[in-house]
Amino acid sequence: MADRTLSVREFLEGNREETIYVDIREEEHVRFGTIAEAKHIPASRMQELYQLPKDKKIYVFCQKGEISAEIVEVLLDAGYDAYHLEGGYLAYLATI
Repeated sequence: MADRTLSVREFLEGNREETIYVDIREEEHVRFGTIAEAKHIPASRMQELYQLPKDKKIYVFCQKGEISAEIVEVLLDAGYDAYHLEGGYLAYLATI
């Protein structure tokens, strides 16, 4: 399988019309901030991810990038074009 990990730069350079950003962190983490255009669908509500359109790229992120890597594997198995942010939201914060 191809590498589905994106750097912060690659993550933020996604085509906004073709990409859906998804923050899978739980509420206690999101309340401290998120990436503006991201949909909030916590990993604990995984079934909601299956309602996303399959004709767009799905860019997933969590706090550190570990859980999002696992979620991407599940989405790939379900036929989605999914990627995750290396280092998660913490890497994003360190970069901006």
